[in-house]
Amino acid sequence: MKKKGRRLKRYLGLRREAGIAWSGGIEHLLPGQISGWVVAKGVPLQEVRLLVGPHLIARAEINQARPDVCEKLGWQGTPGFSLKLPAELPPVDWQPAPRLLALSADGSQQLELGLISKPMQTASLFKALLQSDLLGLEGHVDGLLQGAIRGWASRRGQGRPAHVWLQAAGQDPWRLNCNQWRDGLQAMGLPERSGFHLDPKALPPGWGGLEVWCSFDQEGQFRLPQQERVVLPAGRAVGSGLVDAIQANASLTVRNNPPTQEWLTRMPEDLGHHWQALEQFRLYLDMIEQELEVRDNSQKLEPAPAPVKKSSNLPKWWPRLLRGGR
Repeated sequence: MKKKGRRLKRYLGLRREAGIAWSGGIEHLLPGQISGWVVAKGVPLQEVRLLVGPHLIARAEINQARPDVCEKLGWQGTPGFSLKLPAELPPVDWQPAPRLLALSADGSQQLELGLISKPMQTASLFKALLQSDLLGLEGHVDGLLQGAIRGWASRRGQGRPAHVWLQAAGQDPWRLNCNQWRDGLQAMGLPERSGFHLDPKALPPGWGGLEVWCSFDQEGQFRLPQQERVVLPAGRAVGSGLVDAIQANASLTVRNNPPTQEWLTRMPEDLGHHWQALEQFRLYLDMIEQELEVRDNSQKLEPAPAPVKKSSNLPKWWPRLLRGGR
């Protein structure tokens, strides 16, 4: 039982600081908000403050219900917090590291909170986020709905649509522009045309069957929240969009070039697929170019139409009047 209790304490982040037994920290560090929970034995904590040196960046009350935490700790109260981050910061001195503090009502008790999953990286991630152009962005991955990956990302008062990055293990990030209409954003004070949706067929074949998620940054450090795992369909459903589109417009075949075909057999399957699609598209463009050239040449051979003689609107007796009635 003692070992089980110690494991539970480590899982919940139980620790002591300045003589106070407490647990909790930051669960989600996002460009638009910081959320988490904190519980201190015998100390009623009231609010959290994000500071850079003496500069107060944002503050929020510790007043959100977290039944999962209360059940595990046998705690009664509302230990959760959600701190909204501004889109712009005043000039600050970045020499001191950013800190998130939980304070008692009179400010006499202060606890510095870190990331529960990456406590040693808290300061560096704080600094990277606060100095980036991502600050203030909010978003969410809705899931794989109606055959497309859907979600949204935006910030209040933004001048142009944001973009996020689709991520999967072993694949290069795929940029998603957030300029599609998405219901419900206006009630949150965000532009309604801030949604994104992507047909998995537009992705390369290597993405098939992989679990995907989205991040605000290309490196994947700041993930968009999502309720459920998103796994792409396997097989030809992924990566078939380009080839299907080309074959639907023109029934072209790759030229019978023995050396090229030999290279294709030695290529990895994904590269061979891309090469064939590009070759078909090149041939399709060549065919269009030939048709345009034939059309232009035929227009040059046709004789120019004779000019139409403009008839006069004057009455027939008008010339006789000018000749003196003769």
